[in-house]
Amino acid sequence: MYQLTPEVLGIFARQHGMATHAQLSAAGMGRRARALAISLGIFEVLYHRTLHLVSSPLTLEARSAALCLAYPAGALTGPTGAQFAKVRRVPDDGKLHLAIPHGSHVGPFDDVVLHQTTKLPRSHVVRRRDGINVVSRARLAFDLAATLQPLDHQSVVADLRKKGVTRTELRRIAKELVHPGRAGSARFVDTLLRLEARSEESHGELVVADGLRRRGVPIEVQVRPHLKVGGVSIRMDLAVPSVRWGVEVDLHPDHLLLDGTTRDKQRDRACHRVDW
Repeated sequence: MYQLTPEVLGIFARQHGMATHAQLSAAGMGRRARALAISLGIFEVLYHRTLHLVSSPLTLEARSAALCLAYPAGALTGPTGAQFAKVRRVPDDGKLHLAIPHGSHVGPFDDVVLHQTTKLPRSHVVRRRDGINVVSRARLAFDLAATLQPLDHQSVVADLRKKGVTRTELRRIAKELVHPGRAGSARFVDTLLRLEARSEESHGELVVADGLRRRGVPIEVQVRPHLKVGGVSIRMDLAVPSVRWGVEVDLHPDHLLLDGTTRDKQRDRACHRVDW
């Protein structure tokens, strides 16, 4: 009766319960059948253009698919892009952040934050099979520079590098986007200049490294001494090898417990035995 054929339902299943009018029409569901489904509460319209199968939950992925299907010229960025990239140090405000070319007419919608841009080439966008468009991870690194504090942005870029973003990709983004009038440009360049040969493993390690540098300690993050004293293994996360001085940075809560502090003291004593 409502023409909810396996092909139609397959579209909704693939796109987190979302579909466009054009997709359903191509799958054989006519305009009248779609209108009837809306009137009966089987479908609802989201973001003026996307049809939501009401029985499917409105998850982050579902809302994102709905917005991207409605405005395919855009791509998710900012805190939303950070959630999909699973990067640290980016607070979630519960809204969908959409990069969209200047001149596009979107909304306004209460749960959407628009980031209008004069540059959003295809190479900056990853188009997923589930209808969601996200900016590339290198582009995300640039976009987040406009809102994050310096140390948080450095931590994000370090995390993205661990996830495979190369310095070459970041330099290419800088060449394409950095401009005196574009928000985040100065911070992005500053972060690139601070990049080391390797990325710190955790935000805590980055904070400690920054604090030591500010106090004039010439740490060499490229050098990670690995000491083995008896049965004790010690890896220095930050070090000044010339004076045999190093720091382990481990934020695991076990280090606050008796067993953890006992092992820490054993490593300290082992270091002293070999003049570290």
